[in-house]
Amino acid sequence: MKPQHLSWMFVVVLAAMAATWTYAQSVQVNPVTPTVLSGADIGFRVEGDRGGTPVGSLVVKLNGQWVATDFNSPRLPQRISAK
Repeated sequence: MKPQHLSWMFVVVLAAMAATWTYAQSVQVNPVTPTVLSGADIGFRVEGDRGGTPVGSLVVKLNGQWVATDFNSPRLPQRISAK
């Protein structure tokens, strides 16, 4: 195969990937009434729907109230397993 054909194939594949990424970003979230799907103390608060996929946040029950979690705390250990 000629290098010129290979270059054009690369450009076409790259354009298709860009179009797919752009379309995926444009699907809007349809808000719904917040509902918590839960076990005893941990749950998922469904806050919307994006193309058939639930959108929401992880919540925990604290003093009878559902509270959103924060995974960016600097006090969390970086490694859970021991060497």
